[in-house]
Amino acid sequence: MSTPPVDASDDLAARIAQLIACSEPAARDITVRGLAPMFGGNARKAWSFDLRYQLRGQSVALGCVMLSQGAGRQIDTDVAQEFNVLHGLNGKGTRVPAAVAMDARGEIVGAPSIVLQRLPGQASAVDFLKRTDVAGAQALTLDLAEVVAQLHAVDWDVARFDRTLAGLSPRALAERQVDHWHATFLAQRLEPLPVMAGLFGWLREHLPEPQRIGLVHGDLRPGNFLYEGNRVTGLLDWEMAHLGDPIEDLGWIYRPMWSPARFVPLRDFVQRYDTLAGRVVPWADVLYYRIFSELKFACISLTAARAFHTGATRNLRHADRAATVAPCLQRCLDWIALHRQETHHV
Repeated sequence: MSTPPVDASDDLAARIAQLIACSEPAARDITVRGLAPMFGGNARKAWSFDLRYQLRGQSVALGCVMLSQGAGRQIDTDVAQEFNVLHGLNGKGTRVPAAVAMDARGEIVGAPSIVLQRLPGQASAVDFLKRTDVAGAQALTLDLAEVVAQLHAVDWDVARFDRTLAGLSPRALAERQVDHWHATFLAQRLEPLPVMAGLFGWLREHLPEPQRIGLVHGDLRPGNFLYEGNRVTGLLDWEMAHLGDPIEDLGWIYRPMWSPARFVPLRDFVQRYDTLAGRVVPWADVLYYRIFSELKFACISLTAARAFHTGATRNLRHADRAATVAPCLQRCLDWIALHRQETHHV
């Protein structure tokens, strides 16, 4: 018998309760109340609900969010890895939601899903980037630098994260991301795009030696963190988390489409990060990862465009995504010139 599709219904609430029972076998009297859909992004559905149960004579009450994969995703993701990353971060002094339960293959709720603690705050990138309270927005942006430094300070056992990575050098681990996105480019492009192909060669030739390997969020930007007032309350959307050079996150945060540079210039953000992390990030490395970020975004756009072209999705937001590629490549060429100046100056 096939599993019926996920929807916001009493049936879904019963399925979530079943998932919690499987994740916490000692739980009794499980109830799921207030189930309501939320905005989950382009390729995920999200529901908010209140969870209550009895555990060894104690009452447990949690506000929760369930994130479920949808069709026509712009990136390939593994909910099991996302859940394991969050579980590994819980209790490490980082501002991330608690990992509650996982349905890796969608056998219970109908789609690959994770249940997380619901944190306070809003995530609207538009509201943040259009703030008229510049001083408050500046404080929030600098707090984000602190959150990022805290995240990157967490030590990870490479083999425990992924046994296939054991024994790889820091450089090889960083290079894996270039390889991953190059492979994505080759698989998703609808035309040759020789400039983009050449830029991947530039990335390989100029890959900086990582100062350290750490957990990279992979999609850290306005819209993917919760905030209240001038404080970040939680980092969201861990679908692209991986081990690599943490400086990758800094380049992504300041992509022009969502950059908080109006409040805190990138150099000031990096300087704040340096102070908190206790090390100095070479500016050439920051420029490198700005270029990397543009190619990564271009690959995601090509994936979205192909999904629409092949009929995998009818989401009209994907219909013209290929048009964003050329501006990405132009920025890469402009920043390569700056990178050349910086490295020659050093």
